Amino acid sequence: MKENNHFEKFKYYLKKFHILTFLLILSVYLILVIICWLILKYTGYTNYLGEPYSFIDVMLLNALTLAGNDYEFIDATWPRVIGIVFLLFSMFGLSVITGYVSSMLVERKLSHTKGLKKMKGMKNHIIICGYKKDIKSLITDILRKNKKLNTDDIILVNSVDDDKMQPLKDDRDLKGINFLKGDYTEEQTLIATNAKEASKILIIGENHENLEDELIDSRVFVAALMFRNINSKCHICCEVKTERYKNYLEAQNSFEVIYTEEYTRYILSTSTNYSGMSKVMSSFLDNGDGVSVQINRIAEEFIGHEYGKLFDYYKSKNILLLGILENMGVEKEIKHQILSEAQKSTNYGEIIQNLKNVKNMETNKPLLNPHDDYIIKRNTGAIIIGEEK
Repeated sequence: MKENNHFEKFKYYLKKFHILTFLLILSVYLILVIICWLILKYTGYTNYLGEPYSFIDVMLLNALTLAGNDYEFIDATWPRVIGIVFLLFSMFGLSVITGYVSSMLVERKLSHTKGLKKMKGMKNHIIICGYKKDIKSLITDILRKNKKLNTDDIILVNSVDDDKMQPLKDDRDLKGINFLKGDYTEEQTLIATNAKEASKILIIGENHENLEDELIDSRVFVAALMFRNINSKCHICCEVKTERYKNYLEAQNSFEVIYTEEYTRYILSTSTNYSGMSKVMSSFLDNGDGVSVQINRIAEEFIGHEYGKLFDYYKSKNILLLGILENMGVEKEIKHQILSEAQKSTNYGEIIQNLKNVKNMETNKPLLNPHDDYIIKRNTGAIIIGEEK
């Protein structure tokens, strides 16, 4: 595995070295060596042993010429002229090569600076912190489910090796995506992504030097708190692997928490009781046919009306309404909106009741298959299953 990694790094740096220019210089060099060798061969010049110069000899003598050694060319005019030609070309070729190396390094630095400048000007973008082996599939799924989103609206932040990230940078499907190498638990890294203007943040964690799951989750937890401190209005989703940090994040009541072990355990347990349950769950999430569970914001015309009316509306569009999501959105924004509405009331009893409701409010609370007479409130989403649009 290490040999493959070194090979990938070699290919990466070879490509960065302007390989076409390098091949051009090498071709011209070989042509001159061949011309010089032919001149020496047909003019009858020999070395100190009295033998004709071979092609390899000419190449080696050119290397000596570049090093300042022309002892082989001091006995005749033509070989000395050829030696001078080689010296001039070698100096020119070396200057070109070092010039391209310098320009490559400068270009790389400028590219990084331009990338940072672009990120600092981004708004309503998505930040993905961390790395996993199937991250390309994750990004392409995000783009497929959100047609308005482009690759240049995504910033990928992690500190993994360049050889792991290079395939993503070279991938045509991900052209335009923004990469930032850094530790997402450091404030400066988050500021560089202009997190205060981001609309969504996904933290999936990454394994540093085979850390244990709890240490990985602790980094996710720290990053989530820092993001919330920078931007209290964005939607932050965290993936964790341990129940402890799931509880820590849920206690904050302002993050969406994905506890992978819980979902795996549920699918395994139900699959033992019901044949085909794993395929049913896959279809609910997304089996590739474009039909999946989604959450739509409910139109104003249905607010204050019965659930049955909304169910009939979706049924007429060949969409199945599974339930509703109460208090949909970011906790701080919803509470601010409810309190603003409460202040407009002149009934102190109603104001006090609203304050109590806000204090005990649970954001993003799913309610599956409610009664038809259930009254739909504000900040409510419709949980549906239908074709993605």
